[in-house]
Amino acid sequence: MRKIEPVLLMAGILLVLSLASCGGGAKPKDSDSGADLHQTLNGVPCPNASDFRGTGIGNDENEALAQARSNMALEHFSQKFKSNVNISGQNIDNIASTSTKTSIDQEAALANAQDAKLHFSTRKGSKTGVVACMSRSDAAKSFAERMRPIADSLKFATNNVIEAKHPKLKSEAWQKAKPLYNKFIGLYSIIQSLDKEKATPYEPVNALYSKAETYYLDFCQTAKLYWNPEQDNAYSEIAFSKLSKNLKLEKASCKGNGLSLIYKNTGHKCDIAGISKCSHQPSLLIASCEGAEYRLLEYQNIETYHKKEETAKEMLQEKLKNESFWDKWELEIKQWSPKCE
Repeated sequence: MRKIEPVLLMAGILLVLSLASCGGGAKPKDSDSGADLHQTLNGVPCPNASDFRGTGIGNDENEALAQARSNMALEHFSQKFKSNVNISGQNIDNIASTSTKTSIDQEAALANAQDAKLHFSTRKGSKTGVVACMSRSDAAKSFAERMRPIADSLKFATNNVIEAKHPKLKSEAWQKAKPLYNKFIGLYSIIQSLDKEKATPYEPVNALYSKAETYYLDFCQTAKLYWNPEQDNAYSEIAFSKLSKNLKLEKASCKGNGLSLIYKNTGHKCDIAGISKCSHQPSLLIASCEGAEYRLLEYQNIETYHKKEETAKEMLQEKLKNESFWDKWELEIKQWSPKCE
């Protein structure tokens, strides 16, 4: 039997050990394949440079695509729409009117991220990576859907502002239109920055609001409060003194879209039956300059008693000054005064 040379024996052992250590080849770790996928995906652009792009990695293509769509929405669409919103590259000051541009705070979440299309897919190891793309026109669709009911409500409110003759109704219509416009102009600006054609149908509504704003501001300029008592006497002067503390009242003939505050000529009444009983009933009419009567404010009969009539009258006037109804009247009158801010 031939002897095996020691050198050959050692070489054979080393060869066996080497093959055993290879054992079918080392599998790459998931983290390694993930890193490779990220590098691969980063090099894949969307068909159009203006498209919104998202990448995702998952156990399969569906999982990766869902992640890509979610990442795209988070990366390109902020939670609130501000004047420096990234998706438009456009300053909202160019669109919003002076009176509303500083208060715009519009949700800009993308509602149709699921419409992003699969553009590229690859698999490495146990993971799949994808690139999803969405055109700006497709992104605009969800905002246009959200816009329709707001635009309809704004159109209705602005028409009320223009057509209302009743001062309180006109003012109420304006207060309803303003917050609607803030929502409208935020969405309008987003849609216009994404796809101008999809913003075109809403241009008439934007123009209508501008018209209503002009009408209302013109209305405000002449909608003053005019003090027109039926008779100038001690009681009407007390009423003017109390109400003019916090209300801007003009002692002049009512004109334009103003309101005439008419303190009724109730004067005082004194009955003498061993003691003087004097009374006065406060009454104020809110009317238009053309004479349309809107609201009559009344308070219960105020009475004082004294053996001397002159003293009873003085007490009556002093009591009138200190009654609590003046604050309620003031609040009521303020509701009729247009809010022009």
